[in-house]
Amino acid sequence: MSDFIIKKMVFAALILLPFFAFAQSITLSTDSEIVQTDALFGFVLTAEGSFDSIEEPDFANFTVENRSQSQSNSISIINGKFEKKSSITYSYALRAEKAGVFEIGPAALKVKGKTIKSNKVTITVTGQGGSSAPSNSNSAQNAPQNEAETDTTNENYYEKRANSLMAPLSEWEKKTPDYFIRTIVNPANDLYAGEPLAVTYYLFVKPNSISDVNAYKSPVFDNCWKDEKVEKMVNFNKRISIDGRVYDYALLGTYILIPDGTMDFIEGTQLIMDLIAGSFFSARKVTVSSIGVRIPLKPMPELLKHKNGIFGDFTVSADKENLTLDKDNMLETLTFSIKGCGNFQDAEIALESNPNLKIFSPEINSSVSVTPKGYCGTKTYKFMVKGLKKGETSIKVKAFEFFSRENGWQKPDLAGIRVNVKETSGVEDNSAEEKEAVSFELLKELPANVKKYEISPLTEKKWFRLAILIPFAIVLAAFIIRMKVKMRSYRALSTGAKMNKWKNKIINAKDSAELLNDFYDALEDLYGIKIKGERINSLKQKYNGKIDEITDFIRKIEQISYSGMSNANVEELKNEAVKLLEPRGLKK
Repeated sequence: MSDFIIKKMVFAALILLPFFAFAQSITLSTDSEIVQTDALFGFVLTAEGSFDSIEEPDFANFTVENRSQSQSNSISIINGKFEKKSSITYSYALRAEKAGVFEIGPAALKVKGKTIKSNKVTITVTGQGGSSAPSNSNSAQNAPQNEAETDTTNENYYEKRANSLMAPLSEWEKKTPDYFIRTIVNPANDLYAGEPLAVTYYLFVKPNSISDVNAYKSPVFDNCWKDEKVEKMVNFNKRISIDGRVYDYALLGTYILIPDGTMDFIEGTQLIMDLIAGSFFSARKVTVSSIGVRIPLKPMPELLKHKNGIFGDFTVSADKENLTLDKDNMLETLTFSIKGCGNFQDAEIALESNPNLKIFSPEINSSVSVTPKGYCGTKTYKFMVKGLKKGETSIKVKAFEFFSRENGWQKPDLAGIRVNVKETSGVEDNSAEEKEAVSFELLKELPANVKKYEISPLTEKKWFRLAILIPFAIVLAAFIIRMKVKMRSYRALSTGAKMNKWKNKIINAKDSAELLNDFYDALEDLYGIKIKGERINSLKQKYNGKIDEITDFIRKIEQISYSGMSNANVEELKNEAVKLLEPRGLKK
């Protein structure tokens, strides 16, 4: 290579070098912000850009069970501009050592003497230990791989599932290691009957291995109330390393389940998807499925003493301590709020009956969602209250109890709402005075001097119906006539076009044989007269002598063909053939 070329390459590299630089960033993320002691969960550090070194975060209070690293680089040219993108990902499998609320981070990048810090991640560790939920089998040799093989009675249908995004591949997932659906249940075990739980599905794929996805069977859950949040689009915007393999993964959906108390377990069917794998020229469909889930439940302690108790940790409050009902304020609204985390489906406010008040059915609003602490939010009950009897009284809330792991059984202490009724509408105050009874006598027949008038509707009059029907019939008849005229015109044009086509073919016939074949085809197309393969006597009998001129003409052509007469005679026959094709009483 000449020195001149080398100098040119060095010069080009120096010119393009600034285009490859781009901003640096470092972020921390986790697959679960609430975990149990001694449980594994995933944690990811992602750094992008050019940097000198990475300072990993301090994992105090957690044990690093596994650490893997993956790196990617790409260069692209968009609108004449060069762009270089590189990223490095550290994937950790962490185990929580003790209960509490802990912060991980920040991590940092060192760039030319400067420090760029990441975000912090808060992890809440509960006091319940254990790994994954129990399963009915440790083997998956006969695990179903598609809908046709799904059998919930098969002991391998409920395979031992992973308890975090970072967990090693299960036996089920090893069957399709390039693509699989992972099921995460949170909390993973020691669930109480009535305790809300989340079942989340993630799709893992080998990077750049699929082009499309299609979910064709969603999971079905039994013995529970369900609230689902399914992603509209599958976005593979995260990368992770499991068992030394790199995967892109996407959230498919989360299902919030609350046991209905009818059984001591919750059961869910598989989520099944079709993936389009390979390139455009070698695309193929791959079907993957999650495992079925079977989640055992245990009764809340001392449930017999708290028959109407629910699972949760709530506070109950009212927006007023007293009400006054008078002529300026006959109706009043009283709002109760339930706040906290737990079984909001069964958490409800019910008021004791009060004969001095009319309490209308409540308007209920709920704002509850999945949070790091569980299924949390607020539920409000708005009651309209109306006074029926003057005096002082109170509104009392029917007692309900709830149980939480941290605080055990609790009973909200809510004092009665004092109500002072100064004025009533009188309509429903039955104790004030007895209402005067009024009797009515029904007339069995009208008096003789009363005139009778016909009051039947106008639309039931015969003359009105006839007046409506006549214009409609005229319009319908005109439409039918117009359509017939159009159909005749269309048929005439179509027949004329066919006739011109065959006349041109006959005029341009090269010899007597071609003329004869064109004449046969024209008769069949225009009039449905099929002569090829038919005997002349049979044709005459079939058409009652109407084609005598045609059969005589065909004999002439055959004689010319056999005798080898001159083309001049063929030209005369062409003119005769054209005349014979004109309509002669034979219609198709």
